[in-house]
Amino acid sequence: MVEQNESIIRLYRIGHTEIEITAPLSMKSPRNLEKFRIGQAKRPDDEVIHYQVEMTENLDKIKEDLLGKKTGRVIYRDNLTVFQTSGGECRFINFLGMDWHYAVSSQEGVNQYHVWFVPEVAEMLDQDTVYLAAFSLEKQAIKDHSMILHSAYMCYEDTAVLFSAPSETGKSTQAGLWEKYRGTWTVNGDRSLLIREEDGWYANGWPVCGSSEICNNKSYPVRAIVMLSQAKENRISRLKGLEALRKVMEQITINAWNSEFQIQAMDELEILLKEVPVYHLECDISEDAVRCLEDVLAGGRGEE
Repeated sequence: MVEQNESIIRLYRIGHTEIEITAPLSMKSPRNLEKFRIGQAKRPDDEVIHYQVEMTENLDKIKEDLLGKKTGRVIYRDNLTVFQTSGGECRFINFLGMDWHYAVSSQEGVNQYHVWFVPEVAEMLDQDTVYLAAFSLEKQAIKDHSMILHSAYMCYEDTAVLFSAPSETGKSTQAGLWEKYRGTWTVNGDRSLLIREEDGWYANGWPVCGSSEICNNKSYPVRAIVMLSQAKENRISRLKGLEALRKVMEQITINAWNSEFQIQAMDELEILLKEVPVYHLECDISEDAVRCLEDVLAGGRGEE
């Protein structure tokens, strides 16, 4: 085992979820995560999610020990392997396309987790996608009626407009066009946390922003979700019913192996789609694309 340095306890609030991380003082953590740091918890201690984080050279031994406690078969395998232990869910995490694991996360109680990283990634832990992959934050968020949407989150007239689409479609590009031509600003270039409050849906900041490097901890009421596709001519239409549900759900972070997660996400999405308009914007990268959406946001309905 790598010698552990003095530990430090840090507390964070992401949406309504509060997490406490106890980790070696010398261990790097993402700068973006620090934007969500708080000094004192608002929630009772038994509602705070606690993580004990360590660096270890004996990850294989830890995996063997955890597999020895296994109570069920592997339930998911992709860029992480998920199975059940006596304490709850356990995840082995690897980089996409790699066959070795760089982290293990083990649930040891309702709100208790243990996370181990290998020394080979010590210098990479300031990258939010590497570090936070081990914390299953989407699993914590859904408990608080919150969902992570793959989107460029733009602030427009103190409201949130969310550009969503598969990777490389142009989410950040469209947000950038609005910054250039309308003076808006981007809260997060890759993710938004959708929360159902008493007075409606809000988009919140998220500590992961992918390659966009745009991450802010701000909350605004959701004005619209805009599903994007590239086109030579700009055209916008309103999405409804199953089409809207399918398009939005494809961009929500969901634990596909967890039926309870899926059911709750579906329930939340049904409410969301009744209260927030969803549009399909076929667009190029000109100011005309901005005008096309702007007309709808100003009060036009778009093509039905």
